[in-house]
Amino acid sequence: MPKRWSVNEDIIICKYCIENRWAYSSDVDIENMMKLLGDIGCSIRSYGAIRKRAYAYEVLIEGYELPNTSKQVQKIYSELENKNIYSNWQERIKSYINEIYNPNECKKQSNIVSDNQSNLIENTNDLLGYQYTIDYSLTFPMVLQKYLDLKGIKKYNAMCKKIGMKPDTFSAILRKKYKDVKKENILKICIGLELNLKEADELLNSAGYALSNGDMTDVIIKAFLYDRRYSVVAINAELYENKAPMLFKDYVIEYEELLNS
Repeated sequence: MPKRWSVNEDIIICKYCIENRWAYSSDVDIENMMKLLGDIGCSIRSYGAIRKRAYAYEVLIEGYELPNTSKQVQKIYSELENKNIYSNWQERIKSYINEIYNPNECKKQSNIVSDNQSNLIENTNDLLGYQYTIDYSLTFPMVLQKYLDLKGIKKYNAMCKKIGMKPDTFSAILRKKYKDVKKENILKICIGLELNLKEADELLNSAGYALSNGDMTDVIIKAFLYDRRYSVVAINAELYENKAPMLFKDYVIEYEELLNS
């Protein structure tokens, strides 16, 4: 029978997942967690066991919960996530923006992706440092429908209201009534669907776009997706503060008052 997870082991796994905000832990992450456990004398856990434990925390970070999540996992996650060092998301967002924004980076990455682009997302200076394969056989409507299904969204009115998009416009986008979909609308949809950064990359790439570290709007959206923050008000405020065009134009708010509050 497997040895019960100690509190110290759970704290290390949970802290790593929260600090790195991973959607799904990579092989490198599991190895890093194994090393951290070994540093405190806990070296009995297998690769598979650590991945399974990390996944329980990652699901909690996503805002869900596995059916058999232990009370210890739930309690440790709740306590660590609520600590000031992790909960000050505004500072995290600004830190991410400062870290990845590079005005000298070529902005062509944010436009249509070339046909001969590698199937692997370039990760040299990427904040997350992940690699994954994109299936270019899937069209944009197919990828969009996939995430609608995964998120359990069958009616679009609430989501469209949140992102300031007319349901008829969204329906036309989904049914490919437009030859080209504006990148601005896809970014809105990423927020409305509450996608993580990896998922947003797939959706954007399926329409021929990519996020660029040389474009302030892209960087801000990237930071919010990375931190899994989907407040259109907070996003608009950050765009306003950085003198970038506000994405959600239907929200009329005195942003200077908001920023100084």
